[in-house]
Amino acid sequence: MGKRGRRAASWSLPLLLALGLAGVGGGMAWSEASGGPYPLEKAGWTLITASDDTYVYMKPATKLSGGLRRVWTAYDSERRLNRLGFSFMSVVSLGEFDCRRRVSRVVEETFHDERSLKGRSWQAPNFIPTPWAAPAPDSVGAIRMAFACRALNDT
Repeated sequence: MGKRGRRAASWSLPLLLALGLAGVGGGMAWSEASGGPYPLEKAGWTLITASDDTYVYMKPATKLSGGLRRVWTAYDSERRLNRLGFSFMSVVSLGEFDCRRRVSRVVEETFHDERSLKGRSWQAPNFIPTPWAAPAPDSVGAIRMAFACRALNDT
């Protein structure tokens, strides 16, 4: 799969369910006037997959001891979504990945009311890190795990 390739995914992570992501399909309509199709790549993010209306990017954060890795994930949607009354179009989350055990969890997330992690931001006041969980095969979680663990080995 190429850097900008699209992949069918079973969206198993709670955050992705909250975003309402669907399977892969037609083209995405990011206008050239808004900075081209992949504006977060200009800010150091790597596009890892996309669905009909959402791009998923990742960027290494910090390496922890014992095969643990912290990696940022950004979800950039073409449609407005809602989380506990906050209307948003993009989300950034900090995930922890245990590459030895092949499990991960989300430890922080911030929602933005505009694309590309811009505009007004919001964090759930009662956010609790998600439990450690293994990704489903061929899911966006599995793609995220592969990126995080590859980044661990590359740095």
